[in-house]
Amino acid sequence: MTVFPVPPALWRRLWRGLLALAALGVAGVVAAVALMFLYVLPNIADHRDTVAALMSRAVGQRVTLEAVSGVWQRARPEFRLRGVRLHDEAGETTLLLPELEAEFAWRSLLFLEPRFSRIELQGLALDVRRDRSGHFYVGGIPLNPGDPHGGFSGWLLRQGRVHVGQATVTWRDALRGAPPLTFEGVDFTLSKVRREHRLQVAAIPPTTLARPLRVDARFRARDVDDVATWSGRISATVAGVSFPQLAKWLALPYPPQQGWGAVHADFTLARGAITGVEAAVDLREIETTLGEGLLPLRLARLHGRAAWQRVRGGQRLSFEDIRVAEAGGAPGAPFDVGVAWGEGGREVTARSFNLGRLQSLLPRLPIEATLRSRLAALRPQGQLDVLQLRWAGAKPTLDDFAVKAHFRGLAIRAVDKRPGVRNLSGRIEGDAHAGAFEIESRRVGLDLSAWFREPEFALDTLHARGSWNKTARGQRLTLAAARFDNADAAGTATGQYERIPGQRGIIDLNAHLDRARGTAVYRYFPKTIGERTVDWVRRGVVAGGSDDVRLKLRGDLARFPFADGDGVFRVDVKVSDGVIDYLPGWPRIEGIDAHLAFAGKTMEVSSNTARIYGVALAPVKVVIPDLIHHDELLQVDGEAAGPVEDFIRFANASPLGDRLRVFTAGLKGTGNMKLALGLRVPLRRSADVSVAGRLSFLDDSLASSAWPRLENVRGDVDFTGDSLSAQNLGARFLGGPLRLDARTVGDEVRIVTRGRATAPGIAAWLGPTWGSRLSGQTVWDGELVLAPGGERMRVQSDLVGLRSALPAPLAKAAAQPLPLRVTGQPHADGRQYDVRLGTRLGAAWHASAAGVTQGEVRFGSAATLPDEPGLRLAGRAPNLDLSAWLELMPRGEGAALPISSVDLGFDAFDLAGRRFEDLRLQGGAQGGALRTQVTARGMDGVLTYGAGDDGRARVAARFRELTIPAPAPAGASTDPQTNMKASDFPALEMRVDDFRLQQRPLGRLDLVAHGAPQGLIIENLKLAHADSVFAMNGVWRDSGAGETRGELSLEVVDAGKFLARFGYPDTLRGGRASVRGDAAWEGSPADFSFASLAGQLAFSAKGGQFLRVEPGVGKLLGVLSLQSLPRRLNFDFRDIFNKGYAFDDIGATLRVARGVVYSDDLKMRGPAAKVNMSGLADLNQESVQLRVKVIPKMSEGVAVAGALLGGPLAGVGALAAQKLLRDPLEEVISQEYMVTGPWQAPDVKRLAKTKVESKPPVAEP
Repeated sequence: MTVFPVPPALWRRLWRGLLALAALGVAGVVAAVALMFLYVLPNIADHRDTVAALMSRAVGQRVTLEAVSGVWQRARPEFRLRGVRLHDEAGETTLLLPELEAEFAWRSLLFLEPRFSRIELQGLALDVRRDRSGHFYVGGIPLNPGDPHGGFSGWLLRQGRVHVGQATVTWRDALRGAPPLTFEGVDFTLSKVRREHRLQVAAIPPTTLARPLRVDARFRARDVDDVATWSGRISATVAGVSFPQLAKWLALPYPPQQGWGAVHADFTLARGAITGVEAAVDLREIETTLGEGLLPLRLARLHGRAAWQRVRGGQRLSFEDIRVAEAGGAPGAPFDVGVAWGEGGREVTARSFNLGRLQSLLPRLPIEATLRSRLAALRPQGQLDVLQLRWAGAKPTLDDFAVKAHFRGLAIRAVDKRPGVRNLSGRIEGDAHAGAFEIESRRVGLDLSAWFREPEFALDTLHARGSWNKTARGQRLTLAAARFDNADAAGTATGQYERIPGQRGIIDLNAHLDRARGTAVYRYFPKTIGERTVDWVRRGVVAGGSDDVRLKLRGDLARFPFADGDGVFRVDVKVSDGVIDYLPGWPRIEGIDAHLAFAGKTMEVSSNTARIYGVALAPVKVVIPDLIHHDELLQVDGEAAGPVEDFIRFANASPLGDRLRVFTAGLKGTGNMKLALGLRVPLRRSADVSVAGRLSFLDDSLASSAWPRLENVRGDVDFTGDSLSAQNLGARFLGGPLRLDARTVGDEVRIVTRGRATAPGIAAWLGPTWGSRLSGQTVWDGELVLAPGGERMRVQSDLVGLRSALPAPLAKAAAQPLPLRVTGQPHADGRQYDVRLGTRLGAAWHASAAGVTQGEVRFGSAATLPDEPGLRLAGRAPNLDLSAWLELMPRGEGAALPISSVDLGFDAFDLAGRRFEDLRLQGGAQGGALRTQVTARGMDGVLTYGAGDDGRARVAARFRELTIPAPAPAGASTDPQTNMKASDFPALEMRVDDFRLQQRPLGRLDLVAHGAPQGLIIENLKLAHADSVFAMNGVWRDSGAGETRGELSLEVVDAGKFLARFGYPDTLRGGRASVRGDAAWEGSPADFSFASLAGQLAFSAKGGQFLRVEPGVGKLLGVLSLQSLPRRLNFDFRDIFNKGYAFDDIGATLRVARGVVYSDDLKMRGPAAKVNMSGLADLNQESVQLRVKVIPKMSEGVAVAGALLGGPLAGVGALAAQKLLRDPLEEVISQEYMVTGPWQAPDVKRLAKTKVESKPPVAEP
């Protein structure tokens, strides 16, 4: 390279020129300084207008000054200006500066404009405004950098330091029309060091708006007049700001309804534009609406950091350490979230983010409508510990993405064909080409409702790991290993699924269950399985389980379930202890140990072990040949053998029972039977079931409460779904042979029977009470028609050959025909039955589910069904022995059917061994009670039967007269038993004005009694007559042998008339008597007998006289009157007893046991003698065993006789001795006797006197 040297002369000329210029510059500066020091400063006041003009030119606006002065400070001139005014074009003052200090900068000489190193203002009152066109003015000076007409702002930025202290700034905004906003204590500092500018502002806003705020801005600019060259950072801090107040002057992005808080923000400027914002916020009670159509956003607190940054080709928005508390809630855990978008795609990042909080915020956040609706549909829940998701385009696709995520409790709803998940935990990492995943979760929910009917599958645990990779056709998902369990099943699975766009995909899945619950299998059927099939499995599989289930699924899912063999779908299940309810209404198959197989579109159950109600089934096969198409057919085939009882249960529980209910209801049986059964059930038309089968009886026995027992039943019954048939079915019935044929005619089944009934066979059915009165045998026939409207039945026989000794009207001779016909048929809401027994008796009644509601029993002719509810009794018969019928009636409660009316007549009516002649009963129900007029010979009264106030049955009897007739003739029942429990007796109130026993008047009868748990309580029984009153109260206990026990009292006013009324006239004259005590006897009150009588009675009598009683009359009374003594005494007492013994009083305590009366203190006192008795009288044998002591009464008469015979002295002595010795003479002449033997002719023996008298040992019974 060639270098040309510079000539030395040229160098010298250049240096001289430079030195000249430097000298000239120095001279100029010195001259300027000298000029400033010597001329300008001393004379600055005289150049006020010149200074004002210079300032006007600098700020671009007319400036006037009131005064100007200058001093020299630190080698620099310093100017003081007072009354500085800036004027607008109209000459109005826009800005007044009371005093301004400015330190001159020597660089002004270089830039040929006034520049100052320092400008100081104090106490400034400044208006800052924005006009309607958006231009800003400070004290009327335009503040628009870059505008050639607004040079003041540029000039201000070129000064060294500008400081405004203790200023008042008022902001006026004409563009927003906002009220003036005044800041007090404003401290404004604008400084410049080289090309760096710094702005510091501190101000006190109104207390309703915020606390003091601070602004600190640093920026650089190549040209301060060109904003596009500005770069730097602005920081602002404000606390206690009220956002609703702030919105009056600041255009916030979203209008707040309420809220306050603190904000610190850093803005980054580059080339005049904001390229980044970082903010730390602590906001409270925020309420705002973030967009039109959105719900208000209400937050109790928002704390954290937010950042926005413009990056190459896009933007990034991030939030860090965010804590959010919604209204009424507690602050959540801190989280980070960020989004980035631009030309290269989009990215979402998150850390510790709870997706659940997003749901309540979605309707309030200004996000894209499509994204919002998508998120609302998915309803994501759970915790994202780490998330990094990148994709190209507007939304993620499987063809271009990258993801890394760690999640806990993740939940996503199923949308369209995409599955949903609940409480899933694990991690995933990869991109569109390859990746891996791992799942470790508990209590997981899988929503596969796009493919299954079950809304969700719950898993107690789920452990899985796998991967994915891109293939030539799409993506392949590989399940390397999975383990799962829930309440239904537990098992493992492996497999692959290849996703092919536009297709359902190809699968290769193998699963094994080591625990499975049969009742849940229907839940896992895909939707491709027919709805009816699933319904059948859900209802039909009642129980069962398996420990070995294997699934294999391989092929194109579009061809599932691979009916054409172009894939594999097979499920093999080993079933144990299963129960299948194969068809509603039919008995279940239980105890199934079987193999269940789903192969393609077929389901088959094969079992060699099963039962129905204990009936063993083998073999059994249940098949659905086609699970997919819409006419699924269920096929059931099986055979069974077992006890009759189980087959009866089968028949009752199956639709067969609908036709056979009249036979099988309540049926019992012994023996064995066989069944062959085949069913074909279209699951979509289960009413069209096809049934075919045969029941075979093998010499069985059948018993029912509705009809007599069947023995030795043999034969076959063939049935289908709508028919039933049997031929020559044989059995023994009612002791004789029976043949039965059945056939179906139309919709009816007709059953025809023929048989012979024997008396022993009938007795076995009716029981010995009735059956023992029958003998012989007779033929009969019947027909039963089973129709949709109900059964019709007929049984008839002429009863020839059968003898009946039952009471009338059922008595008959063996050869006597007495046609019997029994029919039953549907009627109204139940059935009507009619019974006709020749012309003797007829009955008709209506029965329903509620029981018998109405009926009639009619003597002498056929009965008709009454219209009114209740039982009607009618007709006339020659005779009726009610006691005989009561003996045959079962003991217990009567029929519940109330009697509605009575119109009965009987020529002879026998009851309790008495015959009432020409009896007529007429009455009916009145006011809830049955009132019946009763008339007969010697009877006239009214019986009323109804319910009392306490709900118990009550009988009231009011009779004008009631005569108990003589005993019934021979052949009538004399047993008064009623076969009714005492406690079942209704409450009884009875009054008879004239009560007679045969023709003997007993007076007026009053009786009150009622049934109770302990027996029949006799509250009061009273017989009142003119000569006596008898009263009793007690109880009849019917437990065990039965007993009546009570307290008795008999008060006799005239004993002579009382005995005469009972058939002993002239036995006793006058006298009053009283009997009181307790008595008991076996049986009911009507069963009174001396043979069982027991008790203790107190007897007393006064003022009567025994008259002479003829032999054989009075019996025991004759013994007690001592008439038999005089004829057998050597000592003559005839004057005492032969003409009748008069007594003053009689007293005794009587003890009775089994009809034997015992007393040891019977004493009679009379004017003629005293009599003491002890011993017993047997009322059953009519005999006595008595010891009688007779003491004649001599009294004063003996003393008088002694005076006449022995003189006065002897008489006085006798009288004194009598009084002193208590009638020793009477004692001397007393005598004792033993009276034994029958009442009519007793044996009387005189007993010898002894010094020590003792009574004979008479045993008390």
